[in-house]
Amino acid sequence: MHIDYSVLGAFTLLWLAIVPTPGANTLLIVHLALTTGWRDVAVALAGNLLAIVFYALATLFGLALLLASAPSVRLLIYVLGGAYLMWVGLRLMRAGVARRHSCADETLNNLGETAGSRSPFRQGILTALSNVQALFFLASIFAGVGIIGATPATQLAAVGVIIACNGAYLTLLAWLLQRDRPRVFYERHRAVMEIGFGALFLAFGVRLVLRELAGWL
Repeated sequence: MHIDYSVLGAFTLLWLAIVPTPGANTLLIVHLALTTGWRDVAVALAGNLLAIVFYALATLFGLALLLASAPSVRLLIYVLGGAYLMWVGLRLMRAGVARRHSCADETLNNLGETAGSRSPFRQGILTALSNVQALFFLASIFAGVGIIGATPATQLAAVGVIIACNGAYLTLLAWLLQRDRPRVFYERHRAVMEIGFGALFLAFGVRLVLRELAGWL
C-alpha cells in the first residue's frame, strides 16, 4: 500500500492550523503543567492522545456515520461528555472559591487534587473522549481532504500526523508553562486562576450539550 502524499500533505497543513485552537484538551494540559510535575503531564498527555487516536480510527471505521443515524444515542453521548466537563469545572471553581476564604485549609489541597493531579491518565482519556463533537469534526475533515477514500497507508499516516502534531504542540505548551515565572504567577493568583479554569471547563461542557440540543428544538 502506498501513501498518497498529496492527500496527506493537504491534511497535514489543515491539521497544523487546527491544532492551536483552544479546547478542553489544551486547558487540561495547561492546568496540569502549572500545578503538577512532568510525570503527571506526560501521563495525562499519553491518555489524551490515546483517546484522540481512538476517535480518529473510529471515524475511519464509520462510527460518526453510525451515531448520525442514531440521534438519541448521540444525544446521550453528548450529554455524558458535557456533564463530565461541567463536573470538572465545578470542582475547580469550588476549590478556587474555598481557597479564597482559607488558603491554609488542607481540604483545599484535596479539592485541587481532585481536579488536578489525581489519575492524570484517566483525566487525559476522559477529557478527550468527552469532546464528542471531535468525532464528527474529524469525519468532516477526513472527507473534505480525501482521507476517507484514501489508501489504508495514507489513513494510518494521517493518524500519525494527528499524534505528532497534537503531542508536539501540547508538549511545547507544557514545557513553557513549567518554567518558574508562569508557575509562580499561578500560585500567587491560584484561587482566581482555579475559578477561571473551572469556568472555562464549565463553558466547554455547556456548549457541547447546547450545540446538540439545538438540533432537537
